[in-house]
Amino acid sequence: MLRHIVLVSFKPKASAEQIVAWSDAVTDMCASSSEVLSFSLGKNVGSGPNHHDAALVADFEDIDAFRRYIAGEKHKAYVENHARHVTAKLAAIQHEM
Repeated sequence: MLRHIVLVSFKPKASAEQIVAWSDAVTDMCASSSEVLSFSLGKNVGSGPNHHDAALVADFEDIDAFRRYIAGEKHKAYVENHARHVTAKLAAIQHEM
């Protein structure tokens, strides 16, 4: 099993509507992918200088399933149509469980 964790900080100029569209796109992408076994997406409720605005945790069968997900057309469209417009900073890690 592989866990993919993404932390996102939004651009200051990102509108509330863009952030909702981003969240909807992430949810749709994960929910409709046969590669994603489970996922959780949430907004940060804390505050601090090193905090991000949102986090995604997604589980995959293995690294190959994760690579297929990243290489897929839906993920590419998400990056082009949503992530590029609202993401200021992103941190990601994949680890085996």
